[in-house]
Amino acid sequence: MRRFVMFSLLSVLSLHNPSALAAGNYQFEPGDTVLTNCHQIYTKGTVKAQVDDGYTIHFPKKSGPINCPPFRWHAEYVLPYQSVPEYRLQFFGGLKADKVFRVGETVTLRFDADKRIIQNKDTVDIEAEITDISDNGAVALKLLSTDPESAAMFWKWVGSNYVDLRHEALAAERNKR
Repeated sequence: MRRFVMFSLLSVLSLHNPSALAAGNYQFEPGDTVLTNCHQIYTKGTVKAQVDDGYTIHFPKKSGPINCPPFRWHAEYVLPYQSVPEYRLQFFGGLKADKVFRVGETVTLRFDADKRIIQNKDTVDIEAEITDISDNGAVALKLLSTDPESAAMFWKWVGSNYVDLRHEALAAERNKR
């Protein structure tokens, strides 16, 4: 009997996923401004209605590109939006120095080149300026690069969306800081 109780207890504890519970804790009302997470690229939108397992989100007309279904979002992919002037990335629980990102700073994104757009390069570096930061660590960017290849990659992946500061495209920028 004791083994059964221990097995049951361990089974229940192994099913506990704190990140899934945290994502489901938000309750949004129609009209709330939110960010929707699609592979660490966030799109800012407005909640239209609550559905069974998530929300129907309305995005502004020029909010592309996005590589996920545009209307219905499961609750774990919808986050509250609040603008902040700076964001601190912490590493190893604060044992390493924080990496601070501020509105108005220039950052470098590095994407793998899409061979349909760029034939002779493996990666493309894009210079952009941070125009907004959300409190979850996603940044809105304005393209600064004048190179047509950089612009094409920027509009293909980022556009008018927000990029998570932990996204692999910003790894070079995090390493510089």
